[in-house]
Amino acid sequence: MSVYGIFKALNHKTLIQKGCFLTLSALLLSGCAKKFDDLSNTRVLKTCQTPITTYNLISVKSGDYNDLTLANTEVQQMVEKSLAQSGCFTPYSEAETNNAYYLLEVIFGNINVKNKEGGFLSSTTSDQAIFEVQLSFSKPDEVQIFRGKASIQNKNSQYLVIFGDDSRLNPNQIQITLQNAVNSAINEAIRNLNQVQKTKSNYNY
Repeated sequence: MSVYGIFKALNHKTLIQKGCFLTLSALLLSGCAKKFDDLSNTRVLKTCQTPITTYNLISVKSGDYNDLTLANTEVQQMVEKSLAQSGCFTPYSEAETNNAYYLLEVIFGNINVKNKEGGFLSSTTSDQAIFEVQLSFSKPDEVQIFRGKASIQNKNSQYLVIFGDDSRLNPNQIQITLQNAVNSAINEAIRNLNQVQKTKSNYNY
């Protein structure tokens, strides 16, 4: 079952316009992006003592927008590590063909906008990025989709053009923000699948 597309055509003129491609509740970088100094980590905690869900990761790919040219393998490693960290998920094994499992498809995207305001005497530059990660867990009669988002913004001032540097996101900032988006999606999946498991247990009881 294919992953539902989450990226739509967008206008490159402003960050807010670009942000609208994510979802109806898209983050607007101009108002919601966090500065790096204030950036907190979204963590995945060990929620399950034993796995409750088996998954077979069949696809990791970028959507229509991958401005920061993130590699599929980089996102895959983050997803697999955080799934394992939760204790709720176990990878599919051919030796366990009798066990029901989800097909997992991952799609990610990011937009990056650089702006400059002001004039010769004084100006401000900004480098902003927003990330979204979507996890699609599917079975023949079931599809569950979970999304995580995170954003970041750096600003810097310049004077007389030559004093001060342009604002830039560094690799560490990008890694942290991407991981936050991955973990947000996984935390949503954990909450939902845990609830499903409890409902099934109560029903069987």
